[in-house]
Amino acid sequence: MSKKRITLLGLVTVVFSFGVSLLFAEMILRVNDWYRASKLGTLQLDQDVAYEFSATRHHRLIPGARYRHKEFEYDYLWANNSLGMRDRKRSIHKDADRFRILFLGDSMVQGYGVPFEQSMVYRLETSLNQPLREKKIEVFNGGVFGYSPLLEYLYLKELLPLVAPDLVLVGFFLGNDVGDDYFYTQQALVSEENDLVYFADMKWPWDYHNEILETEASVAVGDKPEIKSIKSHRLALSGYLKSLLLKSHIARAIKDVRDRTKKKRDYRDYNERLAKLIEDRKGDININLGLINYPVGTKKQRREYWQLSISYLKKMHQLCKADGIPMALVVIPVLEAEVNQFEEPYKVMEEIGRELSVPVIQLLPEMRRWSPEEFVYELDGHWNAEGNRLAATIVDEELRDLHLLPAPLASED
Repeated sequence: MSKKRITLLGLVTVVFSFGVSLLFAEMILRVNDWYRASKLGTLQLDQDVAYEFSATRHHRLIPGARYRHKEFEYDYLWANNSLGMRDRKRSIHKDADRFRILFLGDSMVQGYGVPFEQSMVYRLETSLNQPLREKKIEVFNGGVFGYSPLLEYLYLKELLPLVAPDLVLVGFFLGNDVGDDYFYTQQALVSEENDLVYFADMKWPWDYHNEILETEASVAVGDKPEIKSIKSHRLALSGYLKSLLLKSHIARAIKDVRDRTKKKRDYRDYNERLAKLIEDRKGDININLGLINYPVGTKKQRREYWQLSISYLKKMHQLCKADGIPMALVVIPVLEAEVNQFEEPYKVMEEIGRELSVPVIQLLPEMRRWSPEEFVYELDGHWNAEGNRLAATIVDEELRDLHLLPAPLASED
């Protein structure tokens, strides 16, 4: 066989092997995507979001919604039960052998960013039932992203007669709860007839600083000139080829890697610009929702911002006390060292606990023992699976020490 034929045969072999490898990779990716879609339930999903506007408490989780929550650092099924909670299936009927804990809070309590089985509330219910107790403990997940004491108070009024809890835990996130309360109080409308609170739209506490960042970005980039030299048939052909190409799972995987890289870069850019904006306007609570975590202004000025949140915590306590239900506060810290070194907000939470005669569970002392990178997503900022696990462990140990739970079953030994 001539050298030319050997070279040609080798080239054909390489091309054939490469084609077979691509075909095999395509099959693997198709099977993997099908399995993941089936596992996440995306074949049955029809919601673009898992929440909706609520006139009585600004926004609520849609009962029965199933939503694929996919961002750069996570991808999981966000499923709400029939009660509109990101929780297990629950029965409204309460058996005599059940002890119910209602855990209120924001996205940190909800388990934002992790599958429900990895969330703090899920883990807490599992651990509290070990060893077996005289009553089985149920921990209802009343966490809703974007909530703060005002919205939690409005939510608690709805839930108390429905859930009939034996204990209420209120997760207080120092990162933005005070700032969120300041915003929602300005947005809330109060009926003169019955003193009820309601909302007219679904504006968010973070809208203000996002608008500033978007304006700055548009000014920096400027208007891009329109390119008119490209013919319409070339655009149509490009669109057709792109749609045809993206039918390949390999091409989609490559595109996904490229999009993830761009998204990570955009995340970093946004976080850097937001950090700079907050640093420049640290004393403006409309931008710096976590103002109370910094020694800005005077102590008296900071305490004035606290008063709204404290008043709503008091109202929640009054509701619980009227029904003879114990209440405890769970202080969720900001884990960045340059922020949590300021001890004033933690002391304020202790003062609130003493004033209301309710226990205060501090997560920071234990979480300080490790680097924040171990517990939170680098870009998103919410707890990852390990952060949820540690938080559940701390709350579990504190609740056992407070003797608020049903007694363990007596050992047969």
